[in-house]
Amino acid sequence: MSRHSATQRHAKMVTDPRRTPALLRAVKAAVRPGDTVLDIGTGLGVLAIAAAKAGAQRVFACDVDRAALAEARQNAKREGFAGKIKFIRGLSHDISIPARADVILCETVGSFAFDENILTTLSDARIRLLAREGRIVPARLELWGALLERVPRLEMPAEIGRVSSRDLLSKPRMLDAIDFASSIPEWIHVQARFKIKHKGTVRALAVWPRAIWWGKELSDASPLLKPTHWKQGILPLEPRVVTRCDSADIELIIQPHPDDPHTMTERLWRWIE
Repeated sequence: MSRHSATQRHAKMVTDPRRTPALLRAVKAAVRPGDTVLDIGTGLGVLAIAAAKAGAQRVFACDVDRAALAEARQNAKREGFAGKIKFIRGLSHDISIPARADVILCETVGSFAFDENILTTLSDARIRLLAREGRIVPARLELWGALLERVPRLEMPAEIGRVSSRDLLSKPRMLDAIDFASSIPEWIHVQARFKIKHKGTVRALAVWPRAIWWGKELSDASPLLKPTHWKQGILPLEPRVVTRCDSADIELIIQPHPDDPHTMTERLWRWIE
């Protein structure tokens, strides 16, 4: 792919006013002068450059996208940090760095929150690559959800769509949350009960991420808020008629895909009778 295509592919994410400014402030707050920083999934190098600007002594930035890395190197050179940032092509699972990182940055957050293997990525990185008192950005990642009466137009194969707040049959609730300073599981298993707001037919479960990057800096893809570059993940269900104040129970699993646990996830979900 060309550099131009790499820039295009990252444009919506990088220019998202409800993601990038908060993330840059979080990096500035988390990185201390003299730190060693590892940026996992660096893309165009935006966070790696932010870490260098915050005073990091060394920054290691990895990605599997050759075109994005080429653009990231040019961006670092243009900002005057070519000598401070080392770009590495590959998955974080397959790399090593000369010294453990004081800060790990990892923005591989998808519309299903945990669908870009951030759990297995950070579990491995924390064990092998992070210093004992090291910091991780994001500090916390939450998965939220609500039941839908109408399924929005889906983008396939991603299975995401832009949910309207008018189509929510239940109040949004947090389904799971991971604090990355604590133990990091490799999969998510949720059993959640939703309270129905009004009579209708449940046709899907919508889910989305709420990322607390560092301190009070966060990004939230709730359909009740202004849109972000994330859409909502859509999990179709067998239609079920409900009335106001009913309870509806759903089970959801997000886990590494057995065919490729480092780069793919699988999602399993169902009604709980």
